[in-house]
Parts: sequence; C-alpha cells; structure tokens
Amino acid sequence: MEDYIVSARKYRPVTFDSVVGQKALTTTLKNAISSGKLANTYLFCGPRGVGKTTCARIFAKTINCTNRGADGEACGECESCKSFNEELRSYNVFELDAASNNSVDDIRNLTEQVRIPPMNGKYKVYIIDEVHMLSQAAFNAFLKTLEEPPKYAIFILATTEKHKIIPTILSRCQIYDFSRISNKDIIEHLQSVAKKEGVNAEPEALAIIAEKSDGGMRDALSIFDQVVSFTGGQVTYQKTIENLNVIDYDYYFRLTDMFLEKRIPDTMVLLNDILAKGFDGSHLISGLMLHLRNLLVSRDACTLPLLEVSDEMRERYKNQAAKCSPKFLYRALKICNDCDLNYRISKNKRLLVELTLIQAAQADEDDDSSGRKPKRLHPIFKKIAATAKAAPAAAAPQATAGPVTAQTVQQPAPQPVRKNAIPTFKGASIFTSIHGNKTAGRPDQPHGRQTVQVINQEQHPAKPLTPDALQNSWNDFAATLPRQDTPLKNRMINCRPTLVSDNVFCVEAGNPMMADEIRGAEDRILRFIRDRFSNPAISMEIKVDQSRNVEHLLTREEQYEKMKKENPALKELEAVFGLEIR
Repeated sequence: MEDYIVSARKYRPVTFDSVVGQKALTTTLKNAISSGKLANTYLFCGPRGVGKTTCARIFAKTINCTNRGADGEACGECESCKSFNEELRSYNVFELDAASNNSVDDIRNLTEQVRIPPMNGKYKVYIIDEVHMLSQAAFNAFLKTLEEPPKYAIFILATTEKHKIIPTILSRCQIYDFSRISNKDIIEHLQSVAKKEGVNAEPEALAIIAEKSDGGMRDALSIFDQVVSFTGGQVTYQKTIENLNVIDYDYYFRLTDMFLEKRIPDTMVLLNDILAKGFDGSHLISGLMLHLRNLLVSRDACTLPLLEVSDEMRERYKNQAAKCSPKFLYRALKICNDCDLNYRISKNKRLLVELTLIQAAQADEDDDSSGRKPKRLHPIFKKIAATAKAAPAAAAPQATAGPVTAQTVQQPAPQPVRKNAIPTFKGASIFTSIHGNKTAGRPDQPHGRQTVQVINQEQHPAKPLTPDALQNSWNDFAATLPRQDTPLKNRMINCRPTLVSDNVFCVEAGNPMMADEIRGAEDRILRFIRDRFSNPAISMEIKVDQSRNVEHLLTREEQYEKMKKENPALKELEAVFGLEIR
C-alpha cells in the first residue's frame, strides 16, 4: 500500500502557470525574473490558502534556475531545480516560521547567515512565513538587514495580517496582495483533481465545497478529501451537504415560495423540520440572507455574473427572482440582517427566528414604517376630484384666501373674502383640522397629525351664531386647553367675544401682548368654533382696547367666584354637594 498524500500537498503548484486564481501576480513575478529587475524584499499578503508560500517557493526556485524557458518558468531539470524539489534541500533557500522563531536571537542568527554568499546559484532566498508574529524588538533588529542587504540576498515575507507589520518594514518591501480565489476557479480545479483521482463528482457538490472553503484552495482540497472518504468516491450533492452539515438549497427556495404566498404556518413547520435535523437557527438566517442576496443579483443581467453557482442553480435562481419584487427582497434582507445582529444576545433564539420568518412573509405588504396600513382616500375627495376634472379648462379659478380644493362648473361673481374665510361647496365644506388622537378637532393637541375634516352641510346644517352660544363655545375651548396652555386659558377668560354679524365675531384684548397671545391660537379657536356650529364661514377679528384695565390675571378662586356670579345655579350646586376647589 502506497503512502497516502493529501490533495493539498499532492497537487501543490510547482510552476507559476499552475497557480490558481492569481494570474496578475504570477505574470508580474515572471516578468520581473525575465527582465532581471528583482527587489531585495517582497511581501506576500492575503487570506489563508491562496498561494502565498507556494508562490514564494516557486519564485525562489525560478530565480536560481540555470536553464529557464522563454516563458520565465523554471526548467525543473537543472541541479538547482532538482535539489529544490527534494523537500527544499537546497542550500540557497531557507524557510523560517516566524510564529515559533520570533525573538531577537532568531533574527540575529538569520542576519549571520545572510553574510555567507550562496555556494551554488546566484541568489540566497529567505522565506519568512507568518512574519507578523515577530516581536517589536525582532522587527527593529531586522530593519538594518532589510535596509542594506547583500546583492545576492532576497527576502520573501508572507503574512495573513499585513496591518500588524510596522510601517518601517512595509516601506522597504514590494507588496503583493493575494486575493481570494473565486468559486468558479476552485470548482474547475477540483474537477481536474477529481478526474485525476478517478472520482465522480457532481458540479453542485463541488459548488458547495467551493462555497465552504471561503476562497481558499487549501481548504477546498482538504474538504474534498473529507467528502471523498465519506462517499467512497461518489461525491453527490446530498451526501456532501450531509457530511458538511450544510442546509440544503431547496429549503431556501421553499421558504421564499412560502413568503410570497403568505403561508406562515408552513414556514413554522419547515423551521421545525430544519431545527430537528440539528441545524442552528443562525445558520438558517445566514443562509437565507445569502439566498435573498442571490435572488437580488439574479434580477438584473448586469449583476448576474456575481452569482457564483452552477449553471443549473443559476437558472433556478433566475426563475424565482422573477417572482420577487425588489421591495420584498430589500425588506426581507433588512429583516434577516436585524435577526442576525440580535441572535447572539437573544434569550429565546427560536422565537426570534420565527418572528423573522413571519415578518419576511409580510415584507411585500403596503404599509408605512410604523406598521400601519396607509389610509385610503375618502369617497368625498374622489367625488370632488371628479367634479374638478369635469370642469372646463378655460374657467378661471376664484381667488380665495383658503386652500382651493375643487372648482364648480359655474363660477359666481367674485365676492370680497374675509380673513380666515374658507370656500364652500355644494353639499360639503372642507377645512383642515389638526389633532393628536382619534377625536377630531381637539385643540389640546396642536402638534399632532394633520388630517382633513369633512362636514356635509346637507346632513349637518349650519347652526345660528348667537352671543350666548358663542360665549359658551369660547369658554368650552378654554376649558379643554392643557396645562401647558394655562396662560392662553387665562387670556381667554379675561376676554369676551362679541358678535359683529352673522358669521363674524370680535375679541377685544386689553393690551398688545394679550392680542398676540390670542392671535397665535386664532386658527385653533376658529377650527373649534366652526366645528361646533358646522359653519366654515365663521371668522374672527382681534382688536386692542387700551381703555380696558386688566390689573392682574385671575386666580382659580377668583375665576370660580366670577363663574358663580354669572351662573347662580353653581352656588346652589356647591351648597347641596359640599363642593370645594382643589
């Protein structure tokens, strides 16, 4: 029985052309070798398993090759190449693991070796792996050697964490950033390895392995060996996801169909099935986020290349993406992302996942950010809009001080419009009402939502405006004012409205300050009184009567005494029930 060699070592690249996924870097290195423009220090940085150390070894072998080809590759036949291939037993190439040799003494030994010229060949190459693990003192000891190295010495530093290297070292290096290997390149390389090993592998299974490797070829080959051992040489999609404990793609497609069809109970049953198989809720959410992202990029032909899946799976994504609206995908992604952020701190993780699935199933509903459905247009507005549309375009609009909502077919002769007057329509009048709750026209909520109140004059005829009714409405409005409007309440109590005409009343203030106070609440007062009398034509005039002498604001007791004088029945009520002011 032959000694088994893992695929990551057995199929390790030995030439620049065999390196997968780093075409730009290998071309640059080959051109530098062919032209003889070699730097003294190189820094290879990037994620794990993308070929940093491999390229460093190929580079070290190639620069000492005595019979390089026209393409800049090593011949593999000369003495230097043969000695290099025998487990790096070359006298010109030295590897140092900085993770276990990170002290000043280790760097001092290295600098002593650099002084000795190569025994054969032209260059001595020092490959220092995981160079970011060197201590601060070791970095400083290494600086002098890097600043003035011998012409025959070349240093190749490899690291996965470039940010941990001090700037004085970085400034002396040619930096090569290795990128993650794409899933497409990993799948093609695994297919070639499977063919050489006599393994039957489904493309979907290799796609799962490539996705699981996260852009690292070494990880992909290690996972491939594991799956081959599990399946006995028949690498199928089902056996691969079973061995790697990966949730089947079909679950995500089924969940999305349930979201679109609002089948919330079925999503709960499917979630229970997934959890019963031993999968964690966070894996489901992260996989669902990736699935929704793939659906999003599948909607547009220009983003379709971002989908790194097999051709069969690509077509399946494209078909389901056609059923999903962008709004649904955006909201569902946001909901799943919030769940992913809150999953670790949640005490009831299953409930969090269930709520996420329920919200995702309602992601395409038309509602605002607060979760309330938008209010539909009242039928009266549709009727007014239809009337305005039917009016002749040549009719000139009537000038009014208030907002013009509709225009009748026959315009009456222009009439002088009073201040705060609102136009009336046949059968209905419209004016704005500001309120903070469901009770329309409440003056105690001046900063609430702005809605439109409609008064049907046929069903609610206008009430006559009499002095007593006006005074009662004036007092009622003052009584409904909240505590923060106490100064305004006192001003109104000290003023008495007088009726000027059928729809006009006047308020006389004792001083300009009082007039300004009432004028600031003029809109609120008029809305309340217009609503009380069902008459939108009521208007108010404010005058300053300097002859009035208001010495001070009435206290609560004084207000009560004044009310008893105006209404003797209040005094009898106080005596019968024993009332008192608190």
